Amino acid sequence: MAELIDKKGILRAMAIALAAAILGIVVLGWQYQVLEKKRLPALEEKIEQNSARDILERFLETGAGILLTERAMEQKEQGDFFLENGAENYEILRIDKLADGNYRFTVKAGDFTEVITLTKILGQYYVDSIETAG
Repeated sequence: MAELIDKKGILRAMAIALAAAILGIVVLGWQYQVLEKKRLPALEEKIEQNSARDILERFLETGAGILLTERAMEQKEQGDFFLENGAENYEILRIDKLADGNYRFTVKAGDFTEVITLTKILGQYYVDSIETAG
């Protein structure tokens, strides 16, 4: 009879432990869902912004024509912007995310303030337009 009571006690303890483990898994899953909804989009946005900023900085430092879209190349050929050879000293004054997922940077380079728009094409950002701020 004592063995039967011990078996019931052991089974009860195992059932309680199993229920506590399942409850813990459910709570952790719920917390992960909450974090995923709040933090992951913000983290993804920051990664995208840093990616666009890296391309902008590479363009500003080198004036590389390989980072330009057709529209920006036309502007360059027409002499509409002054960053052809890169900028030694520049300061990014403002970063705006546009509705279409592109970025607009306001950059002070030397005596000029330029508004540079970057667009994402096939997972890579390119300089799409450069306009002198007035």
